[in-house]
Amino acid sequence: MSREISDNTIATLDAVAAILLRCFIITVGAMLFTWLVFLLLGDQVYSILSRMIDIARGEFDLYFLHVMTFMKGLNLIFFLFPFIAIKWYLRGRR
Repeated sequence: MSREISDNTIATLDAVAAILLRCFIITVGAMLFTWLVFLLLGDQVYSILSRMIDIARGEFDLYFLHVMTFMKGLNLIFFLFPFIAIKWYLRGRR
């Protein structure tokens, strides 16, 4: 029932997996950078934002937490899980 896949298909899937891994690493780096900015410059960012919109400091912190959690989830769903699935599939086929 299992069909052989061509070398071209394997190379394409390897390339897609490599791209997905790079996207995952870049997104983790961007989230770390955002976290560092929040950690080091959170008061300045809050003061700028609070001038533009009426927001309490607790709401600002909670909003940041929600955004980072959402980004982590998207990063896992769109980059890491497909990378693992492709590698798992290729390992089973080789």
